[in-house]
Amino acid sequence: MSRGVTLRRVGGVLATLLLLAAVVPFVVFAVPQVVGADYGFVVLSGSMEPALSPGDVVIVDASVPVRVGDIITYAAGAGAPTTHRVVGTADGGYETKGDANENVDAGVVTPDTMLGRVVLVIPLIGHIILWVNTPAGYVALIVVPLGLLAVNELVAWACRPDDGDTDAGDPDTPIPAIRRIDDDQATTSTLATDATEPTAASSEASPAVAVAVVDLKLTLLAMGGLFAYAGWNVYREYAAVAAPNPVSVGALTAGLLGLLFAGWVTLAARRDRRDVGAEPLAASGVRADGGPDVEVADE
Repeated sequence: MSRGVTLRRVGGVLATLLLLAAVVPFVVFAVPQVVGADYGFVVLSGSMEPALSPGDVVIVDASVPVRVGDIITYAAGAGAPTTHRVVGTADGGYETKGDANENVDAGVVTPDTMLGRVVLVIPLIGHIILWVNTPAGYVALIVVPLGLLAVNELVAWACRPDDGDTDAGDPDTPIPAIRRIDDDQATTSTLATDATEPTAASSEASPAVAVAVVDLKLTLLAMGGLFAYAGWNVYREYAAVAAPNPVSVGALTAGLLGLLFAGWVTLAARRDRRDVGAEPLAASGVRADGGPDVEVADE
């Protein structure tokens, strides 16, 4: 094994470990059940400094016993939960106090308002979590990466040849195309393997339309995008004024019709390619099943 291969493998392992170290804290916050806890909260104030600082994340377990000196999280009315330290017991509840506060909290924390004891503290990641919850953070860390991933997959799908688009693994080999002949000439199909040298029969055949596979796919993508965008506009307009704009409705209809037609042509062409020469033919360049007479060719 060469030194270069070994270094690449070590680098791959280190990169994987770093990625896990970066992702695991957020997973634990989002799904605290993976560590046997129940809740995850971001510390918003400095009342518990230096034990807890703003931006820290606390993982809370509701099933563990609570004693004096423990840090607990409890529901404080309609606002955000409070995380303070237990400094005593009174009237069947717990007296609490922030480490940075001078006075004990008013009232006692009863069992029905206590969410649990803090069992794990993850520093700093709360800043990122709070930022992600802002519109700018949501767009930057969620919408943009997902959008780029979707665009990359769609482009790859559009540019990827269909099954059987190549002959014997040679991408430069022309794709055989089905040509239909009128009834007064023949009732069978001829296979034109070279578009530049048509045979005598194919030269008299009814005209056929050549469509590149990538063009069909891009048409589907375009019509799908138009339909989705117009549908979103119609939904927003209907929710706002209960009367969508006629232009939006027209665009939605056009997108739907274009999507259906492009899908129909694509499916018919794929079936033609798969069942070449195996299906009965009809006159006037139309298949017996009603599908269009289409040639599918490489660009």
